[in-house]
Amino acid sequence: KQWYQRRVRGYIRDWMEVWGDQFLVLTMNEYHDNPTSVLTRVFSHIGVFVPDKDELREFIQHSKIDNTNSDVKKSFGDMLDETRTLLQNFYRPFNEDLANFLKDTKYKFYQ
Repeated sequence: KQWYQRRVRGYIRDWMEVWGDQFLVLTMNEYHDNPTSVLTRVFSHIGVFVPDKDELREFIQHSKIDNTNSDVKKSFGDMLDETRTLLQNFYRPFNEDLANFLKDTKYKFYQ
């Protein structure tokens, strides 16, 4: 656990030392909740042309990939609550550490 924390935090610190505020950290939840907004932020952040919202929506719609695990999920069902709790408890300290380092509570999942 400590090795993992030092390693991930070390990578992020190294990257931020080199690129500083050029570094944009996002969560998959942000993208899934509002892909148009996230792509607009990404394009703006890297300084490239930002398509209008209709173009982005069309791009997103044509780029969607079917969940290749859907057949597996059908046969196994949803994750057990016990498994979800176990994983949340395991990753909580890492998420809290990341949230503290980046000074952003959105990384404190499952609070």
